[in-house]
Amino acid sequence: MKKILVIGQDGMLGGELYTKLCECNNYDVYKTTIETLDICNKDAVLDEVKKIEPDFIINCAAYTNVDGCETHFDLANSVNGLAVGNIAEAVNLVDATLIQISTDYIFDGTLEIGKSYTEDMSPNPVSAYGKTKYLGEQMAEKAKKHYILRTAWLYGLGGKNFVKTMLKLAQSNDEVSVVCDQHGSPTSTTTLCEIIMQLLVKQPEYGVYHSTNEGFTVWSEFTKKIFEFANIDTKVKSITSKEYKEMYPNSSNRPFNSMLSKEKLHSVGIYPKKWEDALSEYLKEELK
Repeated sequence: MKKILVIGQDGMLGGELYTKLCECNNYDVYKTTIETLDICNKDAVLDEVKKIEPDFIINCAAYTNVDGCETHFDLANSVNGLAVGNIAEAVNLVDATLIQISTDYIFDGTLEIGKSYTEDMSPNPVSAYGKTKYLGEQMAEKAKKHYILRTAWLYGLGGKNFVKTMLKLAQSNDEVSVVCDQHGSPTSTTTLCEIIMQLLVKQPEYGVYHSTNEGFTVWSEFTKKIFEFANIDTKVKSITSKEYKEMYPNSSNRPFNSMLSKEKLHSVGIYPKKWEDALSEYLKEELK
C-alpha cells in the first residue's frame, strides 16, 4: 500500500483529509501536528520523512490568519513560505510526491470581473498572506514531483472560518455588514479533500491546479445563502471594500477578483460540486 504523510493534521483541512484517507483503507496514513513536527526545523522534517518514507506528502500546515500575517509577517513567511522548502527537500530525498495547498490570494485581483484566472497567469500578491503563500509555491516547485492546489474561501467543520463567523454573528445581530465587491468561489474542505483524493488516484501531469467549488459569488451573497440554508432571519447589509477598510483600517487588502478557472481540473476528469450544494451539505453537519 502507498504511504501518505499528512502534515498539519490538527488543522481544519488536515483533520478532515486524514480521517477520509484512513476511512478509504487504500493507504497507510501518517500524520504530524504543530506539536509533533516543527516544519521550520529542516533537520526535524528530514528525520520524520526518512523515518516514514512516504510516497506522498500533503502539506496542510499554514498560517492562515490573513490579517494576522500583516502584523506577524516573519512567522507567516517562515511557516507558509520557507518551511515548504524544507518539505520539498525531504520529498526529493525519498522520491515522494508533494501536494502543496495554496491560495487565490497569490493574484492581485485586478483581472476584469467576469474573467477568471488560469494557472499560467502571473501571480502578483497584494497582501502579506498572499506573498507568503506565493513563496510557498516557489519552494514547492523545488520538489521534482509536485502538485500545487490553489483553493479559495475555505471553510469546514474544524477550526475558524467565515461560515462559522457569520452563524455566530447572526445569534446576536439583526443585521450584519458584508463586502459585496470581492468575487470568488466558496470552497468546502470536503470538496478539497475529494479533489486531493482523486489526484492521488489519477496522478495527472505535475503542476498547478485551481481547486475550488464550481461557480462564483461575492461575500455578501455567500452570507445570504448561509442564512437561507440555516433558516436565519438576520439581514445582510452590502458594503464596499473601501467601506470595510474604513471600518477596519488594519485589515489586509483582499483581491477584488479571486475567480479561479477550473478548466485544467476538468481536463483531467475532476469536476467539483457547485458551491451552493457543498455549502448546503456542510451546514447540515455543522448545525446538527
